[in-house]
Amino acid sequence: MSLKPRGTHFTLLMLAWLAMIAMPSFAAPAAEDTPDAGMSAAPPEGGDGEGLEAPPFAKDFNGPPPSSTPSKQDRSDMLRNVPLGDPAVRAELLNELYGQLRSAGNAKEAEPITDAIEQTWRRSGSDTVDLLMSRVDTFVLQANLDLALQVLDAVTELAPEHSEGWHQRGLVHVMQNDTDQAITDLRRALAMEPNNYKALRDLGAVLQQNGDQRGALDAYRKALAINPFMEQTRRAEEQLSHDVEGRDI
Repeated sequence: MSLKPRGTHFTLLMLAWLAMIAMPSFAAPAAEDTPDAGMSAAPPEGGDGEGLEAPPFAKDFNGPPPSSTPSKQDRSDMLRNVPLGDPAVRAELLNELYGQLRSAGNAKEAEPITDAIEQTWRRSGSDTVDLLMSRVDTFVLQANLDLALQVLDAVTELAPEHSEGWHQRGLVHVMQNDTDQAITDLRRALAMEPNNYKALRDLGAVLQQNGDQRGALDAYRKALAINPFMEQTRRAEEQLSHDVEGRDI
């Protein structure tokens, strides 16, 4: 049975406990579909999200970026010097990165840009919240979904404006087959960060599972308009477009 946090006292106790056990293993999240996307990547094609059809959740990029493109490490170094706790600075940085993504000529050029975008999504401006999010990744990989959800409940209580907390909580609900709550959480994440192409992709997959084909198609298309380099998402959109719109021809 999943235990939910009840009140500030419970949350503070949890934070103290998690901080104690997490510090030795804290590490920066990996790129695209590993645990920051860790949960984004896992549900459909990894077998944790039973029943999701044609979900585009695998790694979309392969190979190193071309030499003319800043490396992932360069972008990681750049982000460490940006005060992402300031909403105005964060918004300005994301707008710049989304513009660079639209101008990318191919998937290899896009990869370091999407890596920087996704790292920016993950950073809440609070070391405590970021630490808790790293523990969520660990718990999901250990298939301890009840504890992952408990921590995400604490994250969304402590930082309700942090869209990635809602995104990841939605994905844990997907893994627990609670698609209605997953849709609610994913939509809340998108209300805060409408350009989160992964949350759009994930919402599309859940809507598709629930039988809302047109809603899923719309979500996939919005995701691809922001990041056109997600090949599995594109294949899912093409198949769904044929299934939905081809019937009227």
